[in-house]
Amino acid sequence: MKNTVNTLPEVKKYVDSFSRPDGFNNYAWEVTKKLALEAWESYLEKRPFRRQINYMCKEFYAMIRRPEDGEYILPRNSFRMLGNV
Repeated sequence: MKNTVNTLPEVKKYVDSFSRPDGFNNYAWEVTKKLALEAWESYLEKRPFRRQINYMCKEFYAMIRRPEDGEYILPRNSFRMLGNV
């Protein structure tokens, strides 16, 4: 079983463990990671996440899954993904 993440420092370490995809410059990658951290913060604080996150890179969608079981931290019907993600 993979580690669980229950605190923001653990989440940051988890999010930082993902590699920047080809074609993403540093700025775009930092914005993507920041959005994932915001989603996790909402999840940990048990409050709704209000930002749109449609059609992000596949790494982003991996970031918003719990490492212990692969479940999304946001309701799956609250965002859209590209078909190849």
